[in-house]
Amino acid sequence: MEASLAVCILAALLATGAGLRCEVCDGSGTRCMGDLDTCRNREDSCGITLTEDTAAGRKTQNVLKSCLSPSQCKAGAISMNFGTAKARRMSITCCQTDNCTPDSVKVPPADTKPNGRSCRGCYSLSSEQCREETIQCTGAETHCLDVAGPLKSGGNTTKIIMKGCVTVSVCSQVNAGSGTFLGIRGDLPKHTCRAATSAAGTALGPAGLLLPALTGLLLLKFLS
Repeated sequence: MEASLAVCILAALLATGAGLRCEVCDGSGTRCMGDLDTCRNREDSCGITLTEDTAAGRKTQNVLKSCLSPSQCKAGAISMNFGTAKARRMSITCCQTDNCTPDSVKVPPADTKPNGRSCRGCYSLSSEQCREETIQCTGAETHCLDVAGPLKSGGNTTKIIMKGCVTVSVCSQVNAGSGTFLGIRGDLPKHTCRAATSAAGTALGPAGLLLPALTGLLLLKFLS
């Protein structure tokens, strides 16, 4: 009887599991190494996120290894255009077993062909205000992102504003309560995501609203 009870308890523990464990790190370039971390509830994959930023014609790449949710793994190529201040492209690859190594990830070439939509663009990490401009969306960028206010992360507060053209996956990545928004961990007081307007000024789709909590593992230096 005692042996049977022990077997049942062990089976229950194995069923609930201790959570997926993934390597967590970030760094410049395309490679990094770090310690294993236990994933949160809704995070069922180990992922590699490669980010390429373009500012003043200069490109830089950063890599992040972390736990990711199913929706993040399905995000595909992500494109964001904040106007003359910055453009960002991201790509994600995932695997689903402990300490697994996802396939290598590459950021696809930028699609610079205008698609007839436009958004107000602005980017700043030192103020809650910046000079806006109208920017022309390109490729698969069909929505306008508007994020502004103090970003609270890890006990620190950083003023941030990001406005521009984004792919719809940027809007759909946001999770309720605890989740990930493009790898950014923090809480923003103001954030909206809506369908971009055509040259005639009409919306090309339903407006969307970003949910209040924006969390993740990508460090703030990815935004610098």
